[in-house]
Amino acid sequence: VVDAELFACVVTRAGVTLQRHVADWPAVLEAVRSARFQIETLRHGAAPVSRHLAILAERAQTRMRQLHALVWAPLAGALAHCRRVLIVPHAQLGALPFAALHDGERSLAQRYELAFAPSARVALRGLRRQPAPARQALVLGESTRLPHAADEARIVAGLFPQANTFVGDEATLAALRAHASDADVIHLACHAQFRSDNPMFSALHLADGALTVEATEALSLKPCTVVLSACETALAEQGNGDEMVGLVRAFLVAGAARVLASLWPVDDAITSDFMAHFHGALCRGMAPAAALRLAQ
Repeated sequence: VVDAELFACVVTRAGVTLQRHVADWPAVLEAVRSARFQIETLRHGAAPVSRHLAILAERAQTRMRQLHALVWAPLAGALAHCRRVLIVPHAQLGALPFAALHDGERSLAQRYELAFAPSARVALRGLRRQPAPARQALVLGESTRLPHAADEARIVAGLFPQANTFVGDEATLAALRAHASDADVIHLACHAQFRSDNPMFSALHLADGALTVEATEALSLKPCTVVLSACETALAEQGNGDEMVGLVRAFLVAGAARVLASLWPVDDAITSDFMAHFHGALCRGMAPAAALRLAQ
């Protein structure tokens, strides 16, 4: 963004295209705010608003179509022959569910395999660092706060040829630190907290304590795939630049090749089904972005 103009750099094998005047930045901020407000109506699940669910869903789809027209449609020509798209979102665009953007016929998740990076530097590193084949899993389900987490952990662990599984009181920081460096896939089902006042204190809460951003960065991981099956784990500090501080970036700093995280609270039943599809696809050899697309 320069002088209220949102522009984009599109990098393909053919070269680099500078796409000027994608949108007016104040208009984008208002559209993102409206979209998040609409989706927040379902923050506590569908049950409390079941009578109004059809209306709320239609309003959310309307916001997704508006955002598609505003920030994505201008890039359609440059992306016409692309199947996989890696997005480095600027500032508040990091809070946008790009996969749900919709042109009235298909969502972006139906058109592309989407991945995201908190900065261009991390994006380049990720392109050079391919994820390890999904053979050895480390699965933690901390069920003190989330009763479903233990069941989800056992289901996920059962999909892998080899898995170290820790649930309930055994889902500890010590277990994570002892086994994380050997895992091809790390699945953490637990409570999470994003700290907007200081993102470095954002944390995943395991049985014996909090795994903060700072503590996460100190882990030593192989190029694994990390799945954060918890609420709002993709939230990050949204400054004026593209280096977003949060749990996703922390796991990438620690060595992970790919991280799956959520921008919103997650529904227990839907999450369990989603994770079964996602991990099943990983075990069949699909790349994380392709597995994500399939699960979505």
